[in-house]
Amino acid sequence: MTIRILTICTGNICRSPFAAKLLAAKLDRAQFKVASAGTSAMLGDPMQDTMHRIAMDMGMRWNDEHRARALTQGLVGQADLILGMEREHRSEAAKLQPSAARRAFTLLEFAHIVSSVEEDQLQQLLSDHSDSPTAAIEAVMRMRGVVPRLNPERLYDLQDPYGRSRQVYARSAAHIEQAVDQIVSFFQRTAELTAASTDGQSAIIAMQDRK
Repeated sequence: MTIRILTICTGNICRSPFAAKLLAAKLDRAQFKVASAGTSAMLGDPMQDTMHRIAMDMGMRWNDEHRARALTQGLVGQADLILGMEREHRSEAAKLQPSAARRAFTLLEFAHIVSSVEEDQLQQLLSDHSDSPTAAIEAVMRMRGVVPRLNPERLYDLQDPYGRSRQVYARSAAHIEQAVDQIVSFFQRTAELTAASTDGQSAIIAMQDRK
């Protein structure tokens, strides 16, 4: 099963395409498909030059040229996980499709939750699932009300660097990379726990068959 992740910002030329490209580069492409959109997209524009250069300096490469596109109900409906760069982006997705509210987070919010989930909690949350990416997202949804929230709430928002100095772009990129690494690590940890659980169950079944 392919998990579809949608990242959202305002213009869809800085934060959300950078986050999408970074997630796509670090996640298993056989399991994940990542796209981006903007709530007030600068339709058809490429990734902003400074952000693009930072991405290239980080070694990021992609074959398809990014072009900004608008957030639509269809994109929201297709996404298994929605990651807004700010709380307002998460809210806009939920306005387009109210049922999406449960699977919509800010990037920093999702990263905060996954980095707070303990191993035993995660094992318990995964016990009823065989598909690790789906189980991982479901686990975070269930932990959303359990993990203590950041205070103040604006800590869930990623600063918009558009029109500002390269230093601000670099800081934004660094925050995105840190959050993406936490998210990728979480999905990897989930996959390992799911595989270990499956191997253990297979071993038990094999032993029972031999009896």
